Amino acid sequence: MLPGLCRNVAGACRTRSVPIVIQQLQRRHISSEPSEKVSTHDQAFFTEWRTIYSLPSIRLVAALSKLKVYQGAFTVAGLPIAFALGQTGQLTTDVFGIYAAIGVSGLATLSLVSLAARNLVGFIYINEQQDLLKLAYVDFWGRRKETLVDTEDLLPNWEQSTASRLKFVVPISLRSDPKQRYKLLNRFGQVSDPELFEGLFGS
Repeated sequence: MLPGLCRNVAGACRTRSVPIVIQQLQRRHISSEPSEKVSTHDQAFFTEWRTIYSLPSIRLVAALSKLKVYQGAFTVAGLPIAFALGQTGQLTTDVFGIYAAIGVSGLATLSLVSLAARNLVGFIYINEQQDLLKLAYVDFWGRRKETLVDTEDLLPNWEQSTASRLKFVVPISLRSDPKQRYKLLNRFGQVSDPELFEGLFGS
């Protein structure tokens, strides 16, 4: 009777151990999937980047884009004060109109500048394998943004359907997303590797 009990216990242990092993394998498989997905990002973070293009005036452009925020806040905050002073007779209505015109026109001008400078590339970095680019650009609000672009995803200017009207502006388009465009000022920027730069962007 004792050997029979041992056999039953051993069989139960074996049957119980099989699902546990399967669960462990499934957990390992599930946990290994995210590591494969983030391997490209890990490579981007741990690789060494080399600067191949830089635009010295990008900080000035970013400052102008940020200036419209302060301009708008100053105009919005000052309009009620100027109106209240006009109602009390301390200021004339002409002063209120001039203040409002200057504030609105200044905000509109700075907004147009920010719109023209949106997605303007300030720095371009390349990794050691020369198959991945990092574009550092400014957005509409003057903030620095970075994006990773595969070199094979670049669309050279000779393959683009619409060319830029401004000769000093080189548009950077992507094959995967033609609507997403970046702006490059090749004449005003500093290129450290002209041969590589021309091979990537065609100019």
